[in-house]
Amino acid sequence: MFGFGKKKKPLKKEATQQITRKEEHELEVHVDDLKNKIKKTEDGKKYLLYEELGNAYIKLNQKDAAIAAFEASLENNEHFGTTYNSLLNLYEIKRKEAAKNGKDVEIQKWVTKTEELLKMSKHIMRSKF
Repeated sequence: MFGFGKKKKPLKKEATQQITRKEEHELEVHVDDLKNKIKKTEDGKKYLLYEELGNAYIKLNQKDAAIAAFEASLENNEHFGTTYNSLLNLYEIKRKEAAKNGKDVEIQKWVTKTEELLKMSKHIMRSKF
């Protein structure tokens, strides 16, 4: 009834989405377009373009570029949402990769970045009240 004594099923690994060459090309064109828009944009909505850029980089499986774009989004406008959650996930992925490869300095780098992001969230929450 409650599952006591039963073996737990192993968690499924997330399947990475494969994209076609055509989709990859379209995303690369979209990335270039976003970069141009970011250069030309001076209003307060630049952070949304960075967020969109980060999402495109995720689809292209370019984690480091996605991290840079999401960090730029938060530098332009500290906020919760997709950017914040995506960064937390990416930092955790990078930390796990570093742990798997036994790179202690890299592990600490990603732990520190996560802690900084959590501090930012506290700042956001306090500023809303």
